[in-house]
Amino acid sequence: MHLRSRKFTILMSVYHQDNYKFLNAAFESIENNTLLPDEIVLVEDGPLSKDLTETINHWEKKLNFKIVKLKKNVGLGKALNAGLELCNNELVIRADADDINRTTRFERQVDFMFKNPEVGISSAWIQEFEEMPCDRGFVRKVPAKEGLNHFSKRYCPFNHPAVIFRKSLILRHGGYGNEFLYEDYALWMKLLHSNVIGDNLQEVLVDMRFTDQTYSRRGGFKYFLSEIKNQYLFFKRDYINFSDFFINVASRSFVRLIPNEIRKIIYKYILRKKHD
Repeated sequence: MHLRSRKFTILMSVYHQDNYKFLNAAFESIENNTLLPDEIVLVEDGPLSKDLTETINHWEKKLNFKIVKLKKNVGLGKALNAGLELCNNELVIRADADDINRTTRFERQVDFMFKNPEVGISSAWIQEFEEMPCDRGFVRKVPAKEGLNHFSKRYCPFNHPAVIFRKSLILRHGGYGNEFLYEDYALWMKLLHSNVIGDNLQEVLVDMRFTDQTYSRRGGFKYFLSEIKNQYLFFKRDYINFSDFFINVASRSFVRLIPNEIRKIIYKYILRKKHD
């Protein structure tokens, strides 16, 4: 089958705090890809600003949008579930409203999934940036399938902004949950512990925007409580043992509760590695 005849859907969610300029750049990166989706399911998670609405209206004329309007903000997990139900294709690619998809992302991932029908979910590496792609060089690497189970005991095994999955498989396992800030991680753990085969392309395919707001969102007491709650949930479900639970909570709690400026330094210079 010719690659261009292999259909796939892009699933996105946008909400009122998203930046319309970043959203515009995200749409541009989709348009510039070597393989284009035959549909984009865009979930408007509650009322949007005028600038966001105008940006969407502009791109709706260029890209094949299917817009899902939610009356109120329900959060990422529920918004993605609403959009997933309306995706017409089995292969679904996740894309965020403020990230940049590299030009070969869709071609590389769709080709990989067609050549590996046993794989249910896959992602790739992401490179963080602040103003322009590659201005930081920090790369979040996730392992290939052989190392996924071990890696998942400490870290999220897939990069959500770079994920591709099979729709029927996600729906069969209940879709995204309601776990605050853990919607994706909890779902990935459920899949891996249900013997779903996952894998990751060992290359950067998405440039992920990392701003001061990103650092702020990754801290605070609410995030701290969510961390404990969800790690305990993993322990109860036998995804991790007690030693894993203790180490994960202890190591994460410090980062969640420190001031934002200190957390920024730790993320930039300790928790991230330079891409060679």
